[in-house]
Amino acid sequence: MHLNLLYKRVAAIFLISIFTVSSIIWPDLSYGWSADNNELQGVKIAAAKSSIEDKRQATRAKIEELKRKEKIEIKRLHQSQKKLEATKDDIEYCSVKLKSAKGKLSVFESQLNSLSYEQSISARRAGERIKQIYKGERISILHLIFAAQDINTFLDRVYYQQKLAAHDKELLQDLRVKTRKLASAKREIEYQKNTIVNTIGVMNQKKSQISSSINVSQYLINKLRTDRATYESAERELARQSDSITNMLGKKHKKPSVETTGGFIRPVSGIISSPFGWRRHPIFGSKSFHTGVDIAGRNRSPIRASNSGEVVFTGWYGGYGKVVIVNHGKYKGRETSTLYAHMSSTNVKVGQQISQGTVVGYEGSTGYSTGPHLHFEVRLDGKPSNPMNYMP
Repeated sequence: MHLNLLYKRVAAIFLISIFTVSSIIWPDLSYGWSADNNELQGVKIAAAKSSIEDKRQATRAKIEELKRKEKIEIKRLHQSQKKLEATKDDIEYCSVKLKSAKGKLSVFESQLNSLSYEQSISARRAGERIKQIYKGERISILHLIFAAQDINTFLDRVYYQQKLAAHDKELLQDLRVKTRKLASAKREIEYQKNTIVNTIGVMNQKKSQISSSINVSQYLINKLRTDRATYESAERELARQSDSITNMLGKKHKKPSVETTGGFIRPVSGIISSPFGWRRHPIFGSKSFHTGVDIAGRNRSPIRASNSGEVVFTGWYGGYGKVVIVNHGKYKGRETSTLYAHMSSTNVKVGQQISQGTVVGYEGSTGYSTGPHLHFEVRLDGKPSNPMNYMP
């Protein structure tokens, strides 16, 4: 169970590496450029900057997530290290107790051996005296009577022999009691010793598990730090590209274009599933600025040009998936274009002049998308503007 949890932790962190910097799709700013197509360049550069800023937001969110996971793992590592030190102290304490128990057992063994020897000698002596007193094989009552000078001497001899026999009996009884007590104490110490040995075994196993947990935590911390460094490097590169695009936008010079008349129409029917403005990104989970509106609808529903103009881009555009960009010229004094993203397929070509309502493509879920919908943008001088201000 413990190892399974460790493997799950490793697997969970390893999944982070699936979302590597290679998943950050750098917009191809050179595609479709031409010296006389300033509108296309301006729209593409502005769209690229917006796309890069989204990726910067996602990358920063991933960096914060890695920092959070690293902090959690460091805390887990410190807890494991404390547990390991406590377990080592417990093992050392038990080892001291085990050494003491072994010392006591050695003393008891020596004492039991001494008692056993003493008991053997006393039993042999007592046996010899008992034979002399009760069996009368060598010293008979008559012999004692005739050997004695008087009756008092005889009685004294009988008394002392009986006294010695009683002493031998008492000594043997005392030795048996001591032997039983020592044997009982020895069994208790042996039980304690075995308990301590088992406890040390369990603690060593626990120590091994904690050491494994520490190794896993250290591996994960190093992995998280490596991943974070990779994302931080990617974020710096994104920032560099964003600054570069900002400089490019500042240097753009646009040729005069025709003033667009009339209003814009809704490019596809359906509900607004995500409005213009700040939101939580549906895929990356980071807070980012939504540069258009998402209109949910059925897959492959026709998408119509919101106004007349010239198709300046059609094709795959990074996280936008399949895209069509239409330049509408000047609208209320500002260069205006519309962008239609996440299409399943496109229906127009670059350079094509189209009328309002022309089918430019079909609804889909290409690029960074969670389901069939149209991502629709209106840009004024290359900067996103709320499409709801122009549609009926």
